[in-house]
Amino acid sequence: MRRTLVRMERPADGVEAAVVPGVEIRPWRRSDDHPRIPGVYAAAFGHDPWPDDWDRFEGFDPGGVFVAEERGALAGFCICFPRADDGYLSVVAVVPQARRRGIASALVAAAVERLASLGREVVRIDAYQDAPAAVGAYRSLGFTTYDVVADDDADPRGSAEE
Repeated sequence: MRRTLVRMERPADGVEAAVVPGVEIRPWRRSDDHPRIPGVYAAAFGHDPWPDDWDRFEGFDPGGVFVAEERGALAGFCICFPRADDGYLSVVAVVPQARRRGIASALVAAAVERLASLGREVVRIDAYQDAPAAVGAYRSLGFTTYDVVADDDADPRGSAEE
């Protein structure tokens, strides 16, 4: 299925860490969090294409995974990694019942701070154009569009928040 991908970027500095009452933003712990990530992804996006071996992909940076935990449950997660010329946020996922409380902003802030600490000056993220809430959230965090491209490999199931 063809969807339009909005490619966005922002400087890797000047992000204020968001505080969400009752929610802890922390680094991922494989033993505790690995089996819970696919369920969060499925809840956030309405389908579950997330592979069980997601932390074994080439270039995986275990220091670049952050989770939002609330009362012992994962409310969201994000994954970022350094690339040759920039940093990239590959996933930002928040379960529907925890949205619009600043959790995504807090996760993105943690990821941007991580990438800045690795010497990246620019952080990039992609969002589908037909997900205006995601595009708007990233814009509110200082991301601007640098390219718009067709994504012929988009998952046809999609979601309003992807």
